[in-house]
Amino acid sequence: MGMVGRRSMRRGVLAAVAVFVAVASAGCAGSSATPPIIYITPAPRTLGPGETPTPGPPPPAITNAIVSPTAPDSRWTVVFKMPVIGGVSASTAKKMNDAITARVNAYVSAFTSRPLPAVQSGGKPSTLEGNYTIALNSSTLVSLRFSVLTQVAGAAATLGEAPTVGEAGSINFTVSTGATIDLSDVFTSAAAALPIITAKTKDSLSRQLGSALSWPAGSLPMSFFDKAWAFTKDGLEFTWSQGAIASANAGPPSAVVAWADIKSVIKVDGPAGEFIR
Repeated sequence: MGMVGRRSMRRGVLAAVAVFVAVASAGCAGSSATPPIIYITPAPRTLGPGETPTPGPPPPAITNAIVSPTAPDSRWTVVFKMPVIGGVSASTAKKMNDAITARVNAYVSAFTSRPLPAVQSGGKPSTLEGNYTIALNSSTLVSLRFSVLTQVAGAAATLGEAPTVGEAGSINFTVSTGATIDLSDVFTSAAAALPIITAKTKDSLSRQLGSALSWPAGSLPMSFFDKAWAFTKDGLEFTWSQGAIASANAGPPSAVVAWADIKSVIKVDGPAGEFIR
């Protein structure tokens, strides 16, 4: 793509981001309102002079857009860097981006619908800071982690600074269809998988955290593991929110279960089948 083409594309994306932010801010009718989110799907990249095609289908393009609404009474602010999927068919990109938008909206709504305190004279508003990282991006799978940090104004007034609370999340997609993958889709059955992933994650976290780990007693349901999980080349990664299974000082605990350790319970024709063939 030539210089003029790149400048034109960049101006188009920046203009769309400006509309995105303006609409998100304008959507706040009150301190508990959840702003609408609009996403931008970038055009597939074209090859420049002298470039050769990469063998096989390329992975999707992942860019980002910023959601930054503020409550009309300034009691809360949100800055969320959300991923935007492109480089695939328009229908597939829309399906992925709709799911991402819904997930980000849920994080924002859960925060802004709380009875957050009014800003005191000289004080700061309650804040939400959202971000994402890419756990895996291939021609077959997209796996994204979410990090949501919140501070509630006045929550620790005696300490002079509100504590930061970290929430972990994720979303996973099949690239060919844009379908969102549930953790249960990965395994032959929950009954077969749960004893193995329970033992492996508990062992890994015990070695990492020692006595700081607060592991629940008894059999655990799939819902204990499916809030923040991701595909990686090394195995399935599981993450828990800050304070959920360990002291808050430990941050969001995370453990990877190697593909070799769960090969026997992976659905061969499922989304993780490629890792065990």
